[in-house]
Amino acid sequence: MPEYQLKFTEEVDEIEASRQRTLDEIYCFIETMNGRPLAIISLNTEQSVQWDEDGDIDYQDEYGRQIISQVSDGVTETLVIRNNEGLPVALAADSREFGWQGIGVDKRLRFEIATMLQNDETEFE
Repeated sequence: MPEYQLKFTEEVDEIEASRQRTLDEIYCFIETMNGRPLAIISLNTEQSVQWDEDGDIDYQDEYGRQIISQVSDGVTETLVIRNNEGLPVALAADSREFGWQGIGVDKRLRFEIATMLQNDETEFE
């Protein structure tokens, strides 16, 4: 009798592998932030809702640019943008070579990243 592998098992494995790759990328990004001056910006309720909307306006880009312009003071080198629930929606770091570089945090990973950042925030100072 031939062996069969269920398709949903493969999909779960693919999803988990993709999730782990994303987490690894975020962790590497956070490592570049360690030990550098940090700003934490919290979005209000309206901005938080708009941040996650798909539509004609790219609010992530729009708000991200506005926030970067406000924190670019020559001292701040890293940034955590949080939604109104305190969960990180984006991270950014200033690179002397490339300027500000950012990475978004997927909704499904925000709590995990928030927990990890909460443990590391004292190290950013």
